[in-house]
Amino acid sequence: MAIGLVADRGSVAVEIEPSEGIFQSEQSGESFLEVLSDGLEFSPSKELIERNNRTSTVETVKSRVGQKSMSGTIPVEFRAGDLEGAAPEYDALLQALMGGKRSGTASISKTLHSNSVIEIEDADIAKYSVGDVVKIKEFAASGAVDEDHISPIVSIDDSLGAASIALLVPYYRAFTDNVGVGAFTTYFHQSGAPTLSVSNYLGGEIREKAIGMRATSMDLNNFSTGALPDLSFQLEGLDFDREVGTPLFTPEYPVSLPPIVLCSKVYRDSSELQVNNLSLNASNTLAFLTSTASCSGKIKSRITNFAASGSFNPYMEDNNVINYDFFNNNTSFSIFGSSQNYGLSEKEKVENVCFYAPNCISTEIATGNEDGVLTDAITFSAHKDLGNDTLFLGFI
Repeated sequence: MAIGLVADRGSVAVEIEPSEGIFQSEQSGESFLEVLSDGLEFSPSKELIERNNRTSTVETVKSRVGQKSMSGTIPVEFRAGDLEGAAPEYDALLQALMGGKRSGTASISKTLHSNSVIEIEDADIAKYSVGDVVKIKEFAASGAVDEDHISPIVSIDDSLGAASIALLVPYYRAFTDNVGVGAFTTYFHQSGAPTLSVSNYLGGEIREKAIGMRATSMDLNNFSTGALPDLSFQLEGLDFDREVGTPLFTPEYPVSLPPIVLCSKVYRDSSELQVNNLSLNASNTLAFLTSTASCSGKIKSRITNFAASGSFNPYMEDNNVINYDFFNNNTSFSIFGSSQNYGLSEKEKVENVCFYAPNCISTEIATGNEDGVLTDAITFSAHKDLGNDTLFLGFI
């Protein structure tokens, strides 16, 4: 018998289950996530059922344990995939959280654009949906060497011969003719989110199984000046097991890097904000279906509510109270933010990560303090408009 398992020799693999509650082991080395050591946790538990029996002493009698539960936290770096528009390595977690996913390949635009409207070929317009965050490739497009531009799509015209996409954030000039529009992947809320099987290899020698797991929440942390942003996923599931076992495949991790939160823009509607940090939370409310026939007690789970909220802290202006007015008048606004790495120069934006909540209201505004400088500490709640549009997460 050997004791002394080393924590950082462990690994975590996540797979979408073929059917809820049916354990799915890792299918390749790409099933493994490069998780953060701090915050990674899984907690198998059983419900304690106390027996309140009267005996000859005041001592309690032996309790029993009932339904099994599995909860866990998986923290990952907020980074994009290795290729433009590819899904990130934690794709399965995002699908379990949001339910909806769509992708679009790169395309070349037509001509005669404005600073916020891109004319699109008829054959390409079906790729795009409102809420998708896209990159307009001004760097090295048709010989241009200007800065790439990142923005959500706020409207689409799919008219034959006049197809176009309109952007939330305008460029500082009209876009170049025949400019490139980058490949992208977008996650959005939609019913039918899958359940997950998680294999947590403790010290690389013990396999802990988490079965029928759903993502109950995701927190965007450290979207702060000069920091490395991360996403922390919380999960709950139906069942668990533990056995002696090593990974079935050698883990394969991406080569992409997380961005440093510098040159990372945050917008309220189309207005750029000067903020020091921003937080974001998306959460699912779960209802578990139970049955006497189940040995763990739980047979399935259902998502009964989805909500998103966050906070940001723009510096207080000395000549207006616009942020208070938004709060006081219950005015709706959008929040969009992005961060990125760079390619051949600081004008070519690569490995972009983005978030976009198009319909927000501020629920609290307090006076904050950043090293003695006053801020508007704003808490907001995001809501749907037409449906499936409370929150978008984009990877370019």
